[in-house]
Amino acid sequence: MKQPLHSFALRCVNLGKRFAVQREQRVWRILLGMDGREKGPVIEALRDISLTVPRGEIVGILGRNGAGKSTLLRLLGQVYTPTTGHIEINGQIGGLFELGGMGNPNLTGREYATRYLRFMGVAGDSLPPVLEEIADFSELGDAFDQRIRTYSSGMAARLYFAVATAYQHEIYLIDELLSVGDEHFQTKCWRRMRERLLRGASGVLVTHDWTAVVKLCEQACVIEEGRFSFVGSSDSAVVNYLKLPIPKAGTARFPESTPAEFVLQSGKDSCIRLPVEILADTAVDCAISIEMLRVGIGWEIVILSEYHPIGDTAGSYSANFRIAALPLAPGKYSLNIFLTRRPLDGERQRVGLDCRSWTYGNGLTLRVEGNPFPAAVRLPFASRSIPAEVA
Repeated sequence: MKQPLHSFALRCVNLGKRFAVQREQRVWRILLGMDGREKGPVIEALRDISLTVPRGEIVGILGRNGAGKSTLLRLLGQVYTPTTGHIEINGQIGGLFELGGMGNPNLTGREYATRYLRFMGVAGDSLPPVLEEIADFSELGDAFDQRIRTYSSGMAARLYFAVATAYQHEIYLIDELLSVGDEHFQTKCWRRMRERLLRGASGVLVTHDWTAVVKLCEQACVIEEGRFSFVGSSDSAVVNYLKLPIPKAGTARFPESTPAEFVLQSGKDSCIRLPVEILADTAVDCAISIEMLRVGIGWEIVILSEYHPIGDTAGSYSANFRIAALPLAPGKYSLNIFLTRRPLDGERQRVGLDCRSWTYGNGLTLRVEGNPFPAAVRLPFASRSIPAEVA
């Protein structure tokens, strides 16, 4: 039955997205006036996605890493253009997947908030009260009038979230975002999103944290390999999500000798060494992600690597992931590791061979030791002072 006009906030029909993999640049191609990059295989990230978001509801999208969640959200937010299908939007969209996208570290928190609000059309007498509300919600105090480059990562996250949600949008697109700052501030984030929902906001929440879906959504979908495998109530979606099969080892695997726990030193050059067995000649790649659990909030990714080549002939290998000056604060993390077969010419997706991940119940533990510091990560930087006339 066809829905009445504008009964929905957002709808997509038969949505698909393909990406062309560009191979290495060839100078001779440029000299001959050709495209400098040779065209590689096409990867089909999404296909046959149809979704309707009713007004006043937030629909959850559950999926594991690489399932296509973030690609879908960026299509809905018009960051990407769909390859197939179409999207209908009835309302103003607020995207919560690139916090600080309009940021300049030399701006003060107040200047950043002012720029964002003016971009959203807030001006004149309406501006000062919204700015004060942002300052209050972010709990930055006097730092609100200091330059963002002086902020810690937690302070910047509080500013960006407060600014992005200060203005009441009609549609929110949320990507693994309600986990900024400490637990006190995270609770405020959840409360604010619930308030927006009660005021009639609609939206899409993509995540692999099923607890977030239960908290905010009545309806949810499960996405696997770029397609919806389930659409229905959030409770049923969670059940289906947790029943997703664990990929079985194929032509490559992590052997039983794979350590269950790794211990690294915060701030020190580190290496995670993973034994890999390739059982038959095939090109195998490996990737890792490091995640942390916020009690009562859910999981958040703190480090995500690209896929790195391991080998293409049968044998035993060691996948070594080196991290210079490990930026993680001391604590306990979940280490997820993935083996895939490298896509062949003409193939659209990787083939999963083996994995260890908390989402499958077989993840590894990463324990980081060292002196604690008041942030989730510590980024390396150098500073020096010079006379003002030289600057």
